[in-house]
Amino acid sequence: MAARRVAASSVDWLAIAARVPEAQKPLFNAFKGKSDGYLRSVLSLPAEMPKINFAAYKARIAIPGMVEEFEKQYGAMQIPYPADTYSKQIDEIQKEVAVETETFIKESEGRIAKLQAELAEWEKMIPYEQMTMEEMVEAFPDKTVNIANPTLWPHTPEDQPGYVAKEGAEE
Repeated sequence: MAARRVAASSVDWLAIAARVPEAQKPLFNAFKGKSDGYLRSVLSLPAEMPKINFAAYKARIAIPGMVEEFEKQYGAMQIPYPADTYSKQIDEIQKEVAVETETFIKESEGRIAKLQAELAEWEKMIPYEQMTMEEMVEAFPDKTVNIANPTLWPHTPEDQPGYVAKEGAEE
């Protein structure tokens, strides 16, 4: 009976529990307990309003028409249940997150491929301890001193003579 007015719990507690960090398990268990308590209290109530024996009240109440008026109002009473507006929003957010996740996965696969290619280069390279200065310059041209264009300490571009700041760059 009560299931008609309260949707079955659509929460997959096991899936959520698997993702909760150990440090937050007590908070999760407290939240789940409260949620289950609310669900039990709602399900313990009858789905329909209780039937009232208006004939017994008619026999005992002397005011004419009063019980009939109450009976008519009681029969016409409808308890409105709010429309579910959040499930639609959650579904939309879930679709957006799925698209963002797919985009992130594709970008990550590109980064992984780039890093794997760089790792392959590092694995082909001889160890630093065995490199000569020429091999070091060959392997890392941007990390070594360029004799044709020496820099002054502290070797940052903005501290060098003739440096011109780019427009829109932060200072």
